[in-house]
Amino acid sequence: MLDDRGAVWALVAEVVDALAAEVDVLVASIEDRVLARLQATNGEPAPALHEALRRAVSAAVRDALARLRSQAELPQELLPDLGELAGLCASSGCEVAGLADVWLVSQEVFWDRFQVVAEQTLADTALCWDVIKAARLRLSGHAARLSGLFLRACERESARGNGADEDSRLQAVLRALDGQWVDPGELGYDLAGHHIAVVAEASPLLDTVARRTKRQLLRVQAPDGGIWGWLGGQTRIPEGDLDALIASHRPSDVRVAFGEPAEGIAGFRISHQQALEASAVAVATNQRAVRFADFRLLIAVLRDSDLAKEFIERELGELARPSERMRELRETLRAYLEHSQSVSATAALRRRDRKTIERQLRSAEKLIHHRVSDRSDEVLIALRVSEILRPGA
Repeated sequence: MLDDRGAVWALVAEVVDALAAEVDVLVASIEDRVLARLQATNGEPAPALHEALRRAVSAAVRDALARLRSQAELPQELLPDLGELAGLCASSGCEVAGLADVWLVSQEVFWDRFQVVAEQTLADTALCWDVIKAARLRLSGHAARLSGLFLRACERESARGNGADEDSRLQAVLRALDGQWVDPGELGYDLAGHHIAVVAEASPLLDTVARRTKRQLLRVQAPDGGIWGWLGGQTRIPEGDLDALIASHRPSDVRVAFGEPAEGIAGFRISHQQALEASAVAVATNQRAVRFADFRLLIAVLRDSDLAKEFIERELGELARPSERMRELRETLRAYLEHSQSVSATAALRRRDRKTIERQLRSAEKLIHHRVSDRSDEVLIALRVSEILRPGA
């Protein structure tokens, strides 16, 4: 085991150099995985698309290796070669949701090869594991970030070619949300069935959702950005299936919020309003996949600002004050409540030792005048509401 971080990163760089020496082999392996997914959903790609795919995979792999060498942050913009691929996918009309997912799948190929090269380069097995763990930690979220950026680029390119149809469909959706009758032919969607409304950051994500649920999909570009969607069917989606669907999207880098299952044109409107409110909570709390039902009480409190402020004052008291010390205590208490009241999990998340966490929890309990466990649900909601309503949130 190595305690010296500098020594660990020197060894990471050594493994990266060895992997870079055979980067073409790694790129070819990942390209095969991506190409297989593309062929399964769209058939044999055109030569130009195939060549763009090869360049995009190479760029993604080289970017990952460069970030391991430099310990740089995750990319904020899409790599040019991936942007070119997104444009070609959109213009050719190919199904991009599966292709976006494969960036996440392909990281398995990357890390499998990284481990092989690390074992060949480093003789000590324990040392090898330290190096792999450090590299994985440094590159955590890289594939998800590229996937999210790629999805958004595809959406932008698709929107350019679908402007007129998109606008007429949006106007029909707005009339339906206003309670007016809309011919199903205008939407290509049955308003009389069962619905689940979705608000997402990128359209291709909804393709994945519709495919997994085997539901009819209606989607439009929202007036203020993002995507509005509805999943329709003749029967109500089972609760367990919906929860599993939401859980499957939590590791994604693309935010998505779901309303509750509802029926008919009234349900079409109600589920959409729920999805919008859940989306606002997701943004405020930095969560990736949320469901209205999981935040029903929180959203109800937020609908009335005066009620929300009174609720915070009653549940948190002095703990709601805007000082740095109170902020530190609130963050610790929230982490504790969101992680099954586990001191160990809170200490790991907050990067503090157990004694510090226990001391902070005792201080918080003195400020709220009762044990946290006595009103844990109410305190957690108050902490979340407080964070959402703070200036600048």
